[in-house]
Amino acid sequence: MIREGQDAQSSQPPLINTSIVSPEYFHVLGMTLIRGRLFVDQDLEDTPSIAVINQAAAHTYWPNQDPVGKRFIVRSRAKPGWTTIVGVIADARTESLADAGIPQVYFDIYQRPAKFLAFYLRGQVDPSAILAQVRTQIQSVGAELPVFRAETLDDVLSSSLSVRRFSMEMVALFAATALLLAGLGIYGTISYLVNEQSREIAIRLALGAQRRNIFKMVLRQGLTLAAAGSGAGLVGALIVSHLMAGLLYGVLPYDLSTFAGVTAVLTAVAIAASYIPALRAMRLDPITTLHSE
Repeated sequence: MIREGQDAQSSQPPLINTSIVSPEYFHVLGMTLIRGRLFVDQDLEDTPSIAVINQAAAHTYWPNQDPVGKRFIVRSRAKPGWTTIVGVIADARTESLADAGIPQVYFDIYQRPAKFLAFYLRGQVDPSAILAQVRTQIQSVGAELPVFRAETLDDVLSSSLSVRRFSMEMVALFAATALLLAGLGIYGTISYLVNEQSREIAIRLALGAQRRNIFKMVLRQGLTLAAAGSGAGLVGALIVSHLMAGLLYGVLPYDLSTFAGVTAVLTAVAIAASYIPALRAMRLDPITTLHSE
C-alpha cells in the first residue's frame, strides 16, 4: 500500500490486510462504524474507488489525523488508481483471536469483483440444511456455479482454537497430575507424622485430651504445610506467569480471581488429604498404642 504524499522510493510501503466485501458484510457481522460511512449500492465499478479501514489501520498509518478522505494505492489490486477512505470501523478479530488490532482495509465487491466468494448468513436457520439451500439459490442464477464448504461460525471458531485448546488440555492434564501428587504428598507426610506421634497422641488421650482436639491438631499440621506450599507457589507463579501470557485468552497473567481460586482448590485438597490421617489419629486406642510401644 502506498499512501498519498508518501515517497515510495525512500520508504518501505506499509503492509495491510485486505478483504473484498459487500455492503451488508459489516451489518451481518456486527461491526461498528466509528466515523464516515460504509459501502452503499451506488458504489459501482464505474464510480471512484473507495475503501473502509479499521481503527488499527487508522492509528498505524494516519496517527493524529482523520483518515476519512485520505487516499492510497494497493499495487496488488486489479483496479488501478487512487482509493479514497470513506469510513472507519471498530477493530474486530477477523484474522486472529489473539489480536484485534491488525490493520485491515475493506474494498467494495461491486467495485473489485472477486473470483471466489464467501457468503455469511445470519438468522435462525438449520446448519445442516444451509449448504443445500444456498446451492439451490446460487445455481438458480448459474447452474455451473460451484458451492462448497458450508460451516457455522461456531465451527470456524472451534477450528481456529484447536491448537490453543490442545495446549490448554495438556496444561490442565499436567496441573491435575501435579494436584494429585500434591494431595498424595500431603497425605503421606501427615500419615508419617501421625505414626511418629502416635505415642504422644496416646498419652494425650490417656490424660483426658478431647478426641476432637486431636483431630484439629492433625488437620492444623496439614494446613500449615499447605499454607507454606501455597505461599511459595504464589510467589513462583507471580514470577513466571508472564511466560503463560501467549496461552491465555480473555484472562490476564496476573488475574487475582484465578490466583484466589487456585489457592482455594489447593487448600481443599490439603484438607481432604489430611482428613483420613486426622481421623485415624482421633480413633487411636491409647492402651493398645502404649502397650505396643
